[in-house]
Amino acid sequence: MVAPYIAEIQRYASAFRDNERNLPLYFPDFDAPPPPGSLNRVFGAPVGITDADWPVYPQLGELLARSGQLDAFDPHDLRMEHVFTIDLRDIKLLGAPPRARAMMLFVSNAKANLANQNGNVDTAVVFLSEDELARGPYLGQLPRRSRSRWTRQFSLVRVDVPGDVFDPHEDETSDIALLHDAIWQAPARLGGCPIWVREPTDPRDYTPVRRPRIPANTPGPRGRNAFVMQFEQRFANINLGQQGVMYVSGVGAYYQSYD
Repeated sequence: MVAPYIAEIQRYASAFRDNERNLPLYFPDFDAPPPPGSLNRVFGAPVGITDADWPVYPQLGELLARSGQLDAFDPHDLRMEHVFTIDLRDIKLLGAPPRARAMMLFVSNAKANLANQNGNVDTAVVFLSEDELARGPYLGQLPRRSRSRWTRQFSLVRVDVPGDVFDPHEDETSDIALLHDAIWQAPARLGGCPIWVREPTDPRDYTPVRRPRIPANTPGPRGRNAFVMQFEQRFANINLGQQGVMYVSGVGAYYQSYD
């Protein structure tokens, strides 16, 4: 049995013929146990990362001071927090490099961050190859503020849908519109296109869109500046503003909220 929200997406997708369902999407399922050896997890220790290449955030002390979290600050530890790892075995995504076998997202601070603009330095997307994953799980201490995070494992469920499900639809009761709405409600999704991204000129955005900067110490193969996935707090409990959604590309991540 899959999670109820995935079962609903599968039900709406089944209204279309096989040849119409030409776009694979992937959804996290926390209800079903992940397959043996799966790397899919939210928070916890990353696999294949060493102290030398763990992404860092030099302004961490200032960020924690502004958010009233100085008790969690260690001046000798400027590491970002590991938010999640996605196992990319048998999964092809536009923004992911071909050699990548896992994708990780790191954020400056899960409780409060400045990742609300495209091109921010508060997030780091890391892809690792099989050779790098062979290093095994990180065995050292996690950053102090990460040690109380709830670690969860999950499986990924593939659902093939029509590629035009992300196009505008005038009839809100059509099969394609119902499928679109079901996909919208997912706590996270890999593949396809982002749903609800504001225009760069929207007054709620304060800086122009710019290409995300890849930190110099980022390990692994480099991704492309193309959409990979989106997620909400129901998937990973980090600060995304008011009902925010974080959009992840092959080179960075940022969130937009209803503020």
